[in-house]
Amino acid sequence: MAFILNLVENMAIEKLDLIKNPETAPFSKLKYLKWRPEDEVTEFFNRLFHLNVAARETGDWSEVDRFLEEQGDLIAAKVAVPMAFDDTPWSPFKKRLSESKVAVMTTGGVYVEGQTPFDTDGDWSYREIPLDTPLDQLRVAHTHYDTAGVADDVDAVLAMHRLMEMEAEGMIGEALTPTYSFMGYIPDPSGLMEVTGPEVAERLKEDGVGGVVIGTT
Repeated sequence: MAFILNLVENMAIEKLDLIKNPETAPFSKLKYLKWRPEDEVTEFFNRLFHLNVAARETGDWSEVDRFLEEQGDLIAAKVAVPMAFDDTPWSPFKKRLSESKVAVMTTGGVYVEGQTPFDTDGDWSYREIPLDTPLDQLRVAHTHYDTAGVADDVDAVLAMHRLMEMEAEGMIGEALTPTYSFMGYIPDPSGLMEVTGPEVAERLKEDGVGGVVIGTT
């Protein structure tokens, strides 16, 4: 048993490195293990160890894949904090799009060089992003999606240049600047729901914004 526990412990260290990597799809939800009780984590890796041993002997890794998929969903569900609202108000457009002020926002963790990076372990704060920010000054702090594409095209998550093009072509009345960026990994969204979300919404309202395009991750 001591031998098995030692192997499990060593495996856990290896897996913890893997579950921090958002590009490793089978482990994408296992990052939530760090918030689970120690006995539950031990049980998980103990089961994973035995499944790996069996798979190495048979060459069939389907049970390992199935276990990781099922456990990933279960672990994520236990950690998630439900978001509930008494109502969901509908706000229809009151003007033509060509006469409206429009904003773009993102949950992609985009920030400007010199600003404090987002805390990738969970962050409900936001950053102001001027639309004329040079591309070489934009940064991304987010470890829960593959950010490689953002380096090639920031508009994939924050359509700031597309919005300015729409303004230049007369498709919208005005593009709001600065705009707002969040980091979408927020295990406990209470701060977002009670503080920063309403704060940004009020700012948008005060600026006369008629619509918002949100790039989600």
